[in-house]
Amino acid sequence: MVLKSRRFYVNKKKEKLEPGDLVCILWNDASVGSSFTTAGIPVPVKSVGIYIGYAGQPKHAILCQNDFSYNPELHDVDYTAIPFPWFKEIRILHKAFVTREEATLILQNVLTGMGTRRRRRRIFQMRANNHDKLD
Repeated sequence: MVLKSRRFYVNKKKEKLEPGDLVCILWNDASVGSSFTTAGIPVPVKSVGIYIGYAGQPKHAILCQNDFSYNPELHDVDYTAIPFPWFKEIRILHKAFVTREEATLILQNVLTGMGTRRRRRRIFQMRANNHDKLD
């Protein structure tokens, strides 16, 4: 009996991945080596987020963790970019968690920098007084 490699199953799962899916990706991050070690040590990582698409070379999956929607077109996003070759396992937790259109709009905000906190014009929030001062 011939067993297929883990890479084969990861590649098959990648084909089923669509923008808007809520996913959990297991991957190894590369740690920096020091004079005490001879090589970097892979660090296992579990990232959960909404897959909004890919970018870069090699291709990186973009996972959105927090989406601050200031208006229908302006989103400020906390995201993780994971190179596809580093994937160890993909778990699709919920298909079409957000619509494909919404995922595309969020990806455009990430790629253009429209929603980055450094570049957007300041949006002020009102401070809420939820508690009386304690003496």
